[in-house]
Amino acid sequence: MNSANPMLNLLNQSSGLSPSIKNLNQIKSMMNLLKSVNNPQLMLQQMIQNNPQMRLVMNYINQNGGDPKKAFYNMAQEKGVNPDEVLKMLQ
Repeated sequence: MNSANPMLNLLNQSSGLSPSIKNLNQIKSMMNLLKSVNNPQLMLQQMIQNNPQMRLVMNYINQNGGDPKKAFYNMAQEKGVNPDEVLKMLQ
């Protein structure tokens, strides 16, 4: 596992079992931005090309069968974080 992975960094920066509010707000902003564009998949591809951290995230997802949900739950389990708690905070 690469410690430079942004998903790991998010979980490492958590206090207790909950990721920091600042990081959650950044994730919410990104989710809203992706929802608001005409072609979210194209935008995500451009982000991956322009941001090495996004490329690392996508590599981690690909290592988990290309399933982002599975990758998220696996990483949360590895870090001892309750994934459902994180998802509730993102809503």
